[in-house]
Amino acid sequence: MEAESAELVVVGPGGARIASVPLAGRVTVGRLTGLNDVALQPDPELFVSRTAHCVLETVGGHWEVVDGGSVNGTFLRRGDTLERVDGRAVLRDGDAVCVLASVGENGARHYFELGFRHVARGQATRAAPVSSVRGSAQPACLAYDPQAARLVLRQGATRREIHLRPQGHRLVRQMAERNAAAGGTPVLCSHDELMKAVWQDEPMHTRLELARLVWELRRELRRFDAEELVESERGRGYRLRTCSDR
Repeated sequence: MEAESAELVVVGPGGARIASVPLAGRVTVGRLTGLNDVALQPDPELFVSRTAHCVLETVGGHWEVVDGGSVNGTFLRRGDTLERVDGRAVLRDGDAVCVLASVGENGARHYFELGFRHVARGQATRAAPVSSVRGSAQPACLAYDPQAARLVLRQGATRREIHLRPQGHRLVRQMAERNAAAGGTPVLCSHDELMKAVWQDEPMHTRLELARLVWELRRELRRFDAEELVESERGRGYRLRTCSDR
């Protein structure tokens, strides 16, 4: 059975889109250029395995990601969940294969993300070696002005305002303020903390409503291919990648 036509959209830990890589046959992902089809660099902390940290291959007409026995693991982000790959996992359109890139002083984990996307036959972009284009774009980030209640997406020199309803602004404000207090480092905000910030002491609100607010924010960012700026950790909470400058 012929495999579905797909590509990987490779995004660095800072949010910058690095490359789009058409998938064909068997694709290896690792740290070293020349020994992997996709080389994840820079990796100063050596979290990525030298060769075949993970592999993408076709099985029965669909794509699967296979962990190569890496020490730091391979993760799969699907919607609001991030789970470690136990051996192998089937890939669905919109999934992201995540490989640890760094851990901040506060324990915040940052990943290389390889977004898996179906593409129409003949429409896959031409392969671009990751090592040859890394650093070519400034990392995307979000800037929030609490006085004007204004959220702006920065992508290089481009500025786009992101429109949210009032509850969404309270959500973003809490995460942005926590980041600012930590010197610009993305801070994991718990579900309870965020619900308190959004609804104060109003009763009868649930985590499902909170997840809906996060989904709405990601939906707006997805229009500009920037939904990865909102991270989630299953059972713990969410973090926002804000700009480090004030």
